[in-house]
Amino acid sequence: MKGLIVLNGEIQDLNMLKEIGNQSDFILSADGGTDYCFEAGLIPNVVIGDLDSISKKSLKIIEEKNIPVERFPVKKDKTDSELAIDYLIDKGIKDITLIGAIGNRMDHTLANIFLLTKMNKRGIKGQIVSSHNTIFLVDDEMVIPKMDNYVSLIPVDLFGTIVTLKGFEYELDKVKIEFGSTHGISNRVVESKGFIKIHEGQCFVIISKD
Repeated sequence: MKGLIVLNGEIQDLNMLKEIGNQSDFILSADGGTDYCFEAGLIPNVVIGDLDSISKKSLKIIEEKNIPVERFPVKKDKTDSELAIDYLIDKGIKDITLIGAIGNRMDHTLANIFLLTKMNKRGIKGQIVSSHNTIFLVDDEMVIPKMDNYVSLIPVDLFGTIVTLKGFEYELDKVKIEFGSTHGISNRVVESKGFIKIHEGQCFVIISKD
């Protein structure tokens, strides 16, 4: 079962949002992310948050369509993003995509990216998508088809990560990438598929386009 969380960050491509939404089994919009949903022609299954950044127009649609709302106080210990993830995990959803997780607030952006570690610990397949980036957390193996995009690996653990890459422009064989190093930035898949094997540690795998 695939879940989609629509957040209130930057969403430039509403067609992309609509496409992902149509491929999802359950759509959750967090606060102002509801505006994006309605603009893309999507009806969320539930809306959560403190509703401090949602438009009056969207509030009216929620009422008219009787969309369930899980409301939380403005002052709380978790962001709407984490509350949304918790909600889908409690529903037993194992494949979660976040969109609108990247924006002008770097604190929220970084916190959202690191929420991938929470999902990983809970056995959830998670990804963050935007118009220019798709972000995964990998601690075992991953296969990427050939594409005209950059592929970067950024270690998450202070230890760093030991990586093997095959089918890439820059291949590695059990090489350690130190935490804070740029060694894994801006690679490309040059064969039909790129294979990533993480022997120790974990890292963000970011597929980017200019």
